[in-house]
Amino acid sequence: MTTITRAATAAAICAAVLLTGTACTSGDDGPKTSAKKSTPATPKAPAASAKPVADADADAVQEVDGESVTKAPEIERKTIASFANGQFGRVIPFKGGLRKGNLGIALNCEGKGTVKVEVPDLGMTFIEDCVDGKVASIYNESEVSAAHPDAYVHVTGTSEVRWSISAGQ
Repeated sequence: MTTITRAATAAAICAAVLLTGTACTSGDDGPKTSAKKSTPATPKAPAASAKPVADADADAVQEVDGESVTKAPEIERKTIASFANGQFGRVIPFKGGLRKGNLGIALNCEGKGTVKVEVPDLGMTFIEDCVDGKVASIYNESEVSAAHPDAYVHVTGTSEVRWSISAGQ
């Protein structure tokens, strides 16, 4: 879907919602996850959509001992994409693409700002708030219902943020 089509669709949906007395914004980039801060954990049973593994206070940065942005987070899945000491934006292809099943993504970040993680083929997006002097960590899972041989993860951080990421199936 093109940016113009996406913006027009978002505006039409917002107009319909506004007529029913509910508000929304037209700056939507697509489906969002309800990701909350959590520590990387053993993956749970398959999920219907991207979700955090363990609940935590949504406004608190989860700092995990031993986590770093200078090495990719370790996950308990076969790693199909990883990058360490990232800054700004990067597209990271999934080695061998995505296959049916669960996809787990672990992200660490440090510095004042945010990191946005997107998997366009799944419509998966989550944003992590990062804090200067602390490593924030998040882990999300998403169900992959069909294979995507050319899939990738797109990571974008604000200018003061460094990040590391691992994805596995």
